[in-house]
Amino acid sequence: MASIVSLSPKPDTGEDGAERIRKMVREYLDTMEEARDRAALSRDYYDGKQWTKEEIATLKQRGQPPIVFNRIKRKVDSILGVERNRRTDPKAYPRTPRDEQSADIVTQALRFVSDQTRLNNIFSGAFECGMIEGAGAAEVIMDGPEDIRVNLIPWDEFIFDPRSSRHDFSDARYLGVLKWMDADDAIALYPDKGKEIEAGITGSEKAFVADQSVDDKPSSGTWIDRKRRRVQVCQLYYKQGAEHNYAVVVGSTLVMDGPSYYRDEKGKTVCPIEAFSAYVDRENCRYGVVHDMRGPQDEINHRRSKAVHFLHSRRVMAQQGAVADVGQAKREIARPDGWVEVVDPQAVQVLDTAQETTGNLNMLQEAKTEIDLLGPNNALQGKGTEGESGRAIIAQQQAGLAELAPLYDRFNDFKLRVYRATWARIKQFWKAPKWVRITDDEQATQFIGLNQVQVDPMTGQPMVQNAVAQMDVDVILETGPDTVTLQSEEFEQLAQIMPQLATLPPPYALALIEASSLPAQRKKKMQELLSGQGQQQDPEAMAMQKRAAEAEIAGKEAEVEYKRSQAAATMSKAQLDSQLAPLQLEMERQKLGSEAETRALERERMMLERESADQERTFKAQEMYTRSQESEQRLAFDRERATSEDNFRSQEAMARAKPEPDPALAEMDEMNRQAVEQLTALDEKIGQLTEGIVAVVQGQARLEQALSAEKELVRDPKTGKALGVRIKKGNS
Repeated sequence: MASIVSLSPKPDTGEDGAERIRKMVREYLDTMEEARDRAALSRDYYDGKQWTKEEIATLKQRGQPPIVFNRIKRKVDSILGVERNRRTDPKAYPRTPRDEQSADIVTQALRFVSDQTRLNNIFSGAFECGMIEGAGAAEVIMDGPEDIRVNLIPWDEFIFDPRSSRHDFSDARYLGVLKWMDADDAIALYPDKGKEIEAGITGSEKAFVADQSVDDKPSSGTWIDRKRRRVQVCQLYYKQGAEHNYAVVVGSTLVMDGPSYYRDEKGKTVCPIEAFSAYVDRENCRYGVVHDMRGPQDEINHRRSKAVHFLHSRRVMAQQGAVADVGQAKREIARPDGWVEVVDPQAVQVLDTAQETTGNLNMLQEAKTEIDLLGPNNALQGKGTEGESGRAIIAQQQAGLAELAPLYDRFNDFKLRVYRATWARIKQFWKAPKWVRITDDEQATQFIGLNQVQVDPMTGQPMVQNAVAQMDVDVILETGPDTVTLQSEEFEQLAQIMPQLATLPPPYALALIEASSLPAQRKKKMQELLSGQGQQQDPEAMAMQKRAAEAEIAGKEAEVEYKRSQAAATMSKAQLDSQLAPLQLEMERQKLGSEAETRALERERMMLERESADQERTFKAQEMYTRSQESEQRLAFDRERATSEDNFRSQEAMARAKPEPDPALAEMDEMNRQAVEQLTALDEKIGQLTEGIVAVVQGQARLEQALSAEKELVRDPKTGKALGVRIKKGNS
């Protein structure tokens, strides 16, 4: 059963959609009922179930054994064995000169997926269904974001458009899978529709519900088995115009109906199911090679059973009353040591059945020959070819394959379509960096990186190396000749001519090798060996050859060691990249956090600088105001002192002129004394103002020291939001 785990389509719960899907299923099952019965009968013949219940009952009544000599199974297994011996590998070829390197990468990617999905086993299973039931199918889907999965679809679960007449189903309007599942498994597969699926099983709806338990066979009218809690699940891909849609029906519930997830290289939606059929009749019914073998197989079984029955039976002709007890006489005649007493020996006669037995055995041999002529001959099966040359065996094998050529051509086309569908999945879904292992080199394991982000050394800009989405290639199947028999023939020829070469002079031996049918490369090697034996080499030349051989061996060992070290370096790099990825992510997170803290500190520094500038401007304004006040006071004081001195000198002159005390002079002295006191008070105020200026200068110095001190960001303990900056403890 196909299952999509990485994509979530938009569900469509309309009843019209569910009925449309059920109509397609009903059309297939009703039209192909007879063909499906014949396919099931072919499978029974392959499994050795070649007598019906009625025939077995009749044989038991006769005392005749139901013998089965299953020649169909051996013949089909030989056809399947030829397929396994002729397995092919995919190879990609570039469409443009710039895609030559991409072609090798695509080839390795396809072989990597083939190994991961065990694709050869899927192919063999589909080929077996095609040879026995007549049709084999597989689906190439995604199991996660990047994991490709290839599922084999059993013949009895595969449904298709009954109007399709082509061997590759390219003209089919729909292809899908239909099978019974336990309700719990279906709900686990589609949990979003679990309630509706459960309601269809336990509800009161009568439509599509079986009255009793049904077999595990697809049904057009029964979709729910309440007694055993099972539902019929249909996953169908159908065409709607030029596009493909994907629909799923579980019991009476339409789970989803929308465009297909998968696309081809042109961006169009496609069906991920690929299928082929061995033969198609004029009614579009599919059948395999077993269909034509059933008649000869029935004849073999019936004639063999009849022959055994003849060997253990006797025909007796007797006159009435020739024996006393007829039943007892029959039993005694059938026994090897039977004893029968008769009144008249001429009245009892045992009839000769040798002629009938011989004719029956001759017809049995013809039936065996007819089956032997179908499918692979003895050369393909490796029988009866002892003593024959390799080329003669190849010619017989090619003749035996001529009859099977149409089957293998259709199967190879099916394999090619599966590989191309695999490449389409790779191109569509492999977006992230990925490493693909190369297994061609047995000396060292290598890896190819896909979608790897690197820096262009020329421009310094990031670039994607081996981008899968940009590769443009053609995928084909690469076949190679079977050289086993040719090598055997070459060995026999060498074994025959070697004694003669040992006795002949070198020129004649070279001529004999040249006249043989050995390959040119082997001829050249043997001629070089004989030429070396005919020529006497000096010790210096032999020493040089030895040193050259040792140097060649050392070079090969160094090359192997280099490949191993290269593989180890590649693996170490891959492991280091995987370890550095989370560290780089954490560094990016820390970098973002540090940038945020730096921006907060920068904002705080700018605020402090603005405050310092404001305080400095205020200080300068106060200083200028203080200095202006001081100047004005000094000017007033100087003027007042000058006036006082002038008055004092004039009074002093007057006092000298008039010795008598003058009240005005005493008043002037008092005024002078007060002026001196005011001047002293002004000097004290000037001292206080100077101390204030010094305090402002010291505050500015402390502010500059705070700005240059180490700080730490203050955060809200609940929200983690930055609140401000404070000087760390330990700083003055």
